[in-house]
Amino acid sequence: RDRFRPLRIALLSSGDELCQPGEQLPHGAVFDANRFIVRALLRHLPVEVEDLGIVGDDAALVERALLAAADRHDVVLTSGGASRGDEDHVVRTVERHGRLDFWQIAMKPGRPLAFGRLADAVTIGLPGNPVAATVCFLRFARPVIARLAGAMWPEPRGFDVPAAFDFAKKPGRTELLRARLVADDRGGLAADMIRRQGSGILTSLTDADGLIEVGPATLSIAKGEPVRFFSFAELGAT
Repeated sequence: RDRFRPLRIALLSSGDELCQPGEQLPHGAVFDANRFIVRALLRHLPVEVEDLGIVGDDAALVERALLAAADRHDVVLTSGGASRGDEDHVVRTVERHGRLDFWQIAMKPGRPLAFGRLADAVTIGLPGNPVAATVCFLRFARPVIARLAGAMWPEPRGFDVPAAFDFAKKPGRTELLRARLVADDRGGLAADMIRRQGSGILTSLTDADGLIEVGPATLSIAKGEPVRFFSFAELGAT
């Protein structure tokens, strides 16, 4: 009988500013929440995860870490190091030694998202901000990982629900708003946007039930208008 092994995933974060939770936090540093969030979101998938910790902002260190990870794993999943900063070496390593399929998308939160390959490993570069990293993992990385592991592509369907808020946005990009379900004036369900939507504010996730997707052509939402709501349960965050 044929035997199959679980998908092997390497997980690491990039950035000199990052500290392990529980360590003393120097001035200007932040705790690395992303690896712990993503590792928790991976636990229900048929994968083996190796946590490679934090890699500093050094081109040679990042290159060695990524190439070694790609040699031993099917997927290299990083957070940070995928924007346009001078010390963001993840994308540069993939460009130099592999193939970069795309980098940066017209979405908020989550613009600096990268997909590519190093050797035979799929590389997924999540943004550094924790909300952006979580949203990009749920909406993009998780379906890819599920498909690589042998599942069908789990494209979420969502459902329409009236908005319990007013909202305006710039054209040309999709926005994924964190929202909670509430009772409307008639006793039905409505979706209310979490007020603090910053991509570094984790309470915008913990206080929410899911995401509202606002397409690039939509410039405003008025209270009572239907919006497309995707529950975290459907997106795999359970």
